[in-house]
Amino acid sequence: MTQETPLLPQGAELRKPPTRTRVYLSLALALAVTLLPWDHDWRWLLPDFTLLLLLYWNVHAPRQAGLGAAFVLGLVTDVAQGMLLGLNALAYCAATFAVLLVRRRLANFAPLLQTPQIAPVLVGKEALVLALGMMIGRGEADWRWLAAGLCGAALWLPLNWAMERLAGHAAPPMAE
Repeated sequence: MTQETPLLPQGAELRKPPTRTRVYLSLALALAVTLLPWDHDWRWLLPDFTLLLLLYWNVHAPRQAGLGAAFVLGLVTDVAQGMLLGLNALAYCAATFAVLLVRRRLANFAPLLQTPQIAPVLVGKEALVLALGMMIGRGEADWRWLAAGLCGAALWLPLNWAMERLAGHAAPPMAE
């Protein structure tokens, strides 16, 4: 008799969902890293760490970090960066909504295969902030800021690996 592997995880393979405290503390830490006084010459290359972690939690724990958390984090980012109130909040909510729409599909892929699906969301957030900023008259278009979305996509795999290791799980497979 051959023993077949079950379709769903069984026993010790089942993971406990992350606690609300862990999710909110990690989001607060990501917000603090985003708001650090980075060098202005390289600021355009810096990804939005808050959005990256928010999207991670949208895939892995959508009930703890949904649209409400995205809106609040966006407002805090707007206030801290001196931007038009609601600009980042709108962009965070749009990115969160897009990821929540395809969350089940993303959860079935390995992190390496999630990266090309998350990249348009991250670049789209930067493009939305840039376009809305131009519409309200906040300077001229500096298209270099779109590179921050691509840098964020490059950090998606290390972020997944680090979050899984911090949770005490084995590192996820690179590709399935």
